[in-house]
Amino acid sequence: MRDERGRSQAGFTTIELIVVAAILGLLAAMAVPSWRAIQANNRLREAAGDVGDALQVARARAIASGRNFVVYFNTGINAGQDVCGNDLLDPVSGNPVPILILDDGQPGGANTNCCIDAGEPVQTLPAATGVQWGVDFAGAAAPGDADPAANFANGTSFVSPGGAPTEWVMFRPDGIPVGFTDAGGPCAPGGIGSGGGAIYVNNDSRDVGVVLSPLGGVKVHEFERAGGTWTN
Repeated sequence: MRDERGRSQAGFTTIELIVVAAILGLLAAMAVPSWRAIQANNRLREAAGDVGDALQVARARAIASGRNFVVYFNTGINAGQDVCGNDLLDPVSGNPVPILILDDGQPGGANTNCCIDAGEPVQTLPAATGVQWGVDFAGAAAPGDADPAANFANGTSFVSPGGAPTEWVMFRPDGIPVGFTDAGGPCAPGGIGSGGGAIYVNNDSRDVGVVLSPLGGVKVHEFERAGGTWTN
């Protein structure tokens, strides 16, 4: 009798284990897409954070040093180059980068031309996996972005003083962002109010806009697809 009960009990336990394993497998299969979505959204937020950090770092360094700082974004407008045709590259690896911060020197200096000249310090930020420029769902620019060239969907709403779409901005020593013309160097910067704009990134399921105000403030907005609006 004891042996029979033991066999019956052991068999029941085996069935339980099979059922539990099946349930766990089902839960795991359901969780994988959710986990991947969480990772993708985290990478998107990190990429947007890199954009905001680049703008804030450049502004802070310009104020602290009394020098001009330029931020280049490789969104595709200028074929991954600065206004003088120099490639936006990581100085160590030599690979193209999506964001480059340039210390362009004292205003009025011989090489203060918005171009990556030999010996000028640069800082670069790496690309984020699964993140690209532009928007997939937003039908309008983020709050605070005037987008004068109606180019936000392509990744940038920055413009030159003449109104042409650009992918760069200069911070003067007073911290004010200004646009500048792609004149092949030396650059022709605009006045106060010419440097406001935004950079947009997405991961095929979410859109994020990083807005730079004309006076240098930075704010990040996410597009809420359900409501069809940007967060404030």
